[in-house]
Amino acid sequence: MKMFNLLSVILAFSFGCGSFAQSNTETTSVQTPELIFERAIQSIGGRKSLNKITSFQLHGVMRLPDGKPAVEIDLATKKGGKVLGVLTYLGVGQSRFGSDGSTAWEQTLNGQNEATWDIISDQALSTKVRQTNWLEWFTTLPTALHTTTFLGEEVFDGENCWKLRINPDDSNTEIAFFSTATHHPRGRRTTERTNAGDITLDVYFRSWEHVGKLLLFHEIVFSQGKDNEVIFKIDRIVLDTAKNSLFELPKQITALKEEEEEEEEEE
Repeated sequence: MKMFNLLSVILAFSFGCGSFAQSNTETTSVQTPELIFERAIQSIGGRKSLNKITSFQLHGVMRLPDGKPAVEIDLATKKGGKVLGVLTYLGVGQSRFGSDGSTAWEQTLNGQNEATWDIISDQALSTKVRQTNWLEWFTTLPTALHTTTFLGEEVFDGENCWKLRINPDDSNTEIAFFSTATHHPRGRRTTERTNAGDITLDVYFRSWEHVGKLLLFHEIVFSQGKDNEVIFKIDRIVLDTAKNSLFELPKQITALKEEEEEEEEEE
């Protein structure tokens, strides 16, 4: 039951990288959030390479602590706010979310595993994307610089890391970790609230591979301890090839839009 509790926490919240040469004699006193973010971005290929990306697609499978596949994930994003995410719960069904750049939507499963369709806010969609595409989570961290605090050094996933508290005023504390040697982002730690009480969830970024001019992590480990880990392995990342047709609104969402427009006209 413990493994399913961990998976439910992960899914409820969802649903890169050459080194930047630096002396190992750096001291804690010279570190700042801004400097750590800057070096981390440079370590995965640089802001210029990231800004050149027009579309991003990934595919992977999330496995339970016993190794069994649980969720297959496909995600595509494109400049202009276009998104398509497909989560296939193996043996259960499928949910989706997306946007054509103007209308954000989701399709979920109800208690009878039947599909339901809704138009959602851009903020809700952004949260889903950030919690499925961890590269985006990392690259947008500098936008939270005004609420970020440097906490010092700690061994995280077996490596010495600088640690930053991202949201000190938030009840759900989020801490990001960056390698002191390579400056790569190594993951994050959060305290999540569940029906069974608060739990600490560590997220590790592993298995770094080159994708074009970038070096990206291809394995994400969600850990509550060695014996309770859910692993998301990405087997495919493709850049700059997604077509606009991929992001067209489903007919069910188009129908919902028409209904809303009719109701507004009647008012």
